[in-house]
Amino acid sequence: MSIIMLKKYIACLCSFFLLFSMTAASYAEPDDGVGQTIQIYTRFHTFVGRPSWLLVIRDVDHNQNIPYLFDIERGTNFWLAFTRGRNYLITISNLQFAPYKGMPYYNTRKINNFCHLESNGRIIRGESLYITIKGNLTPNTNTFTCYVSRYADSNFTIASPKAAE
Repeated sequence: MSIIMLKKYIACLCSFFLLFSMTAASYAEPDDGVGQTIQIYTRFHTFVGRPSWLLVIRDVDHNQNIPYLFDIERGTNFWLAFTRGRNYLITISNLQFAPYKGMPYYNTRKINNFCHLESNGRIIRGESLYITIKGNLTPNTNTFTCYVSRYADSNFTIASPKAAE
C-alpha cells in the first residue's frame, strides 16, 4: 500500500471516529420528569403601562439558564415555570413598566428583584415555590403584596403521550 493511500485511510478513519463521537454525544438520554416548579398566581385590580416580568432560573443540576417572560394583564394571571433539576437559583426577577406615563417622555420604569425572589447565590434545593401577588401594580412597591410559599416537591408529573398508552 502506498503512503498516499495510507494517509487517506488514516484521515478517513479519524474523520469517522470524530463524527461518531460527536453524534453519540448529541443523542443524550432525555429526562423523563420535571425538577422543581414555580407556580405564580396574580390578581391585579389595576396596573400602570404595559408591565412584563422577566424571571431567569439557573438550573444548577443541568447547567442551564431558563428565561421566562410574562406579560401581565388585569384580573387573574396564572403561570408555571419549570426546572429540569432539583437545585436551582433565581438569578433575575425584574418587572418592567413600559411605557410609564408618570415619567417625562414615557420612560421605562423597572422594579429589580421583584417580590424579593432573587437567590443572591443561595441555591434552592428540592423546594418548589407558590407565589401569590395581589393589589395595584405600580412602580411603588407599597401598592401590591407578594406572598411566597416554599414546599418540598419530589414529583411533579406532566402527562405525556407515552403515559396514556
